[in-house]
Amino acid sequence: MVEPIASFEGAVVRVKTMADGSPRFEFEAPEQAISQMQVLAEAQAERRYLRVIVLDADKWNEYERNL
Repeated sequence: MVEPIASFEGAVVRVKTMADGSPRFEFEAPEQAISQMQVLAEAQAERRYLRVIVLDADKWNEYERNL
């Protein structure tokens, strides 16, 4: 299995359209995700384009139990 660049549970805070028409998504996460915040900040600083996979937390937990 490929390890994700970051993995945390969270909630959507805001979804909006920017002036150029591109979407912007904002998420919130618990304090346990602070280590993931650093990884994502580094990816942002390196201007890396990421593929984000979003799953409902309950479905992800079900997936993990069945590995």
